Order: sequence, then structure tokens, then C-alpha cells
Amino acid sequence: MIKKLIMNADDFGMTQGNSIGILMAHAQGILTSTTCMMNMPYAEFALKEAEKFPHLGVGIHFVLTVGRPLVEGAKSYTDKDGNFIRPKDYPDGQPHADKDELYTEWKAQMEKFIAITGHKPTHIDSHHHVHLLPWHQEVAIRLAKEYDLPMRQRDQILDTYEYIRCDDRMYGDDANYDFVTQAFSVDEEALEFMCHPAYIDQRLYDMTSYCLPRMKELELILSPEIRKFIEDNNIELINFSNVKKIK
Repeated sequence: MIKKLIMNADDFGMTQGNSIGILMAHAQGILTSTTCMMNMPYAEFALKEAEKFPHLGVGIHFVLTVGRPLVEGAKSYTDKDGNFIRPKDYPDGQPHADKDELYTEWKAQMEKFIAITGHKPTHIDSHHHVHLLPWHQEVAIRLAKEYDLPMRQRDQILDTYEYIRCDDRMYGDDANYDFVTQAFSVDEEALEFMCHPAYIDQRLYDMTSYCLPRMKELELILSPEIRKFIEDNNIELINFSNVKKIK
């Protein structure tokens, strides 16, 4: 059984509805952490609302595959209209960003987070896990070390903070009690469990095919059964601000 759990909601700031859902998942459920998409129109709304919840860890969700970049002019990941190219429109279904362009864009996203909040995010991850693509890892690691932050990992690629494995398998029908409690019943010190709870608004419905299952995830995170399982097994709820430096 794990001893510590980071329950992290991706896509904070994508829409007003999903941001409110994430905040409710923290205020009334077991959610401990979230990550904000800084190129989304509700990013500032989400970050300002999060200030009301001092125990919620808020990281940055680097974006490369939806919406518009903050820095104009990049050629390696934008279409003719200047929008990020969606994964389905790449020949192999994955973005391949120029490292210099990617560093400039993600640093701009980081600096916007800091400008709005007045502080660094708790950690780094990314939309569609693009920071973990082998050809993007160098940029992600560079930024993690530059800003002295932990980062979402599957296999360990960052050597400055203790390694916490991310379990990113909860989607749709997997949002149920048995699946989640089995995921927690592994022999590891700590685990990050990724989720996407939300209230559905029109913008979210129009933006993503992964929409209605987010409400199912929210219901699960709010459920007293999950809360009781965590309490009965003495699992400590933490966020990335509790992750220890190792160098």
C-alpha cells in the first residue's frame, strides 16, 4: 500500500466549469494538486480562485498541442494560423518541437504563471504528457532545474527531486472505486494519481472529446468511500510542495 498520495487534476484553467470542478474536488474531496494551462483564457480566473484554497498545490501544465502559443512565430509546432498543431495532425500523432522554440514558449508560460501568482508553481507537467516525449525531455529537465521544481515522471528522468511515479490510467470507465483502490494498493512510498474532474460547461463540451467522463471522475473523488479507504489505510494526502530535494 502506498503511504503518500498526490491526487493531481490536469487542465486547470481550460474552462470556467472544469476549473470550478477541480476546486470542488479539493474543497470537498481528496484532490491535493492541480496544474494550470497558461495559454487558456480562464488561466488567470483559475489561479486567482485557487488562492482561496491554501492547501491546494498548483503546478504548471505546459501546453504544446491545444490553443495558441504565448510566443508568436514558432514554426515547428504551429499551423498556418499560428495555433498549436493538434496531435492527430502530426504524421506520427506526436509533436516534434524545435528545442529552442520549445524552451522559449514553455519559459513564457512559466513566467506568466509567476506574474499572475507572485510565486513559482509547485511542479511541472504537461498536456498530453508532451514533456515526457524523449525529444522534449531535455527542455523539460532544463526548466525544472532552472526553476528548481519537481516534475511529473513515469520513469525517473529528473535527479534533483525524489522520484514519484505517475499513474495516468484513469479514464472513462476506469473511474470507479475498485480501479482506484487497486492503483493505490502497490508497494511504493508515494504515488501521483492523475485525474480530470470537472463540471461541464459549453466551452469544455466544444473543446474536447473527453468531456462527460470528467464528471464521473469528480463524483468518485468526492465519494465518502474513497475518503474512507484512504483513512483506513493511513494514506497521507500531500502535494508536490512536500516532495523532497535530493541534491
